[in-house]
Amino acid sequence: MPSVMMSELSWDTYQRQLREEDAIVIVPVGAVEQHGYHLPLGTDSLMASYMARRAAENVGGIVAEPVAYGARSQVRTGGGPHRCGTTSLNAETLIAVVHDVLVEIGRHGARKIAVIDSHFENRFFLDEACHRAQQTLALRGHDARILKMLYAERIEPETMDAVYAGMDNPPGLDLEHGGILETAMMLYCYPDLVDMSRIADETPPGFPPYDLFPVEPAWVPESGCLSSGKTASREIGEMLVEEFVTHVTDSLRKEFRR
Repeated sequence: MPSVMMSELSWDTYQRQLREEDAIVIVPVGAVEQHGYHLPLGTDSLMASYMARRAAENVGGIVAEPVAYGARSQVRTGGGPHRCGTTSLNAETLIAVVHDVLVEIGRHGARKIAVIDSHFENRFFLDEACHRAQQTLALRGHDARILKMLYAERIEPETMDAVYAGMDNPPGLDLEHGGILETAMMLYCYPDLVDMSRIADETPPGFPPYDLFPVEPAWVPESGCLSSGKTASREIGEMLVEEFVTHVTDSLRKEFRR
């Protein structure tokens, strides 16, 4: 069977899958962003690509090359842009890049396109990119539909109970940057890239209900994480990842009838 990865297909194999099989083309979008001492800078892009690949295998899709860079990290959701290695795009650039990629994929003949996001700050800029791309394609006579979702858009309550089992004061999703969820998922998907010995056990930050510009680095713990991932495990990661893969797969099947 041909690979699901666009970069590993010859042009004519890719064309045949689009024309004869009406394949869903999935575009992963991530970020290059610090995730503490124990996780790699590419965590978001790696996870977006992993989710896209697993979903593509389930629905007979094709995974386009990922858009690795994302929107600017925000202090209260990603630790902010001040740590070395965090490499972001301006909003206008991200919108333009994703728009152009989607339009090109539509030009190739894809009628079913999905954008799978893994970086919270990308959210509204991807909305705009998808909206503009669909309009552009329609004006050029292409009837492509575009689905966009954050792969972790929904987490079942019982799953969260299991993730935070035994914790008196769980950090919650608002402080999960570099915490239990991402650490556990990386342990399941990319264990060689996780160094559990370097997890910092810091007090979660108490953010004010506003932002400052320029950003205030002192608001963020020294490691850059917003909560500790010390209780993360491969088992928790498997539970989360398999749930998210199911959500993405079900969404693609629902909208594209695969």
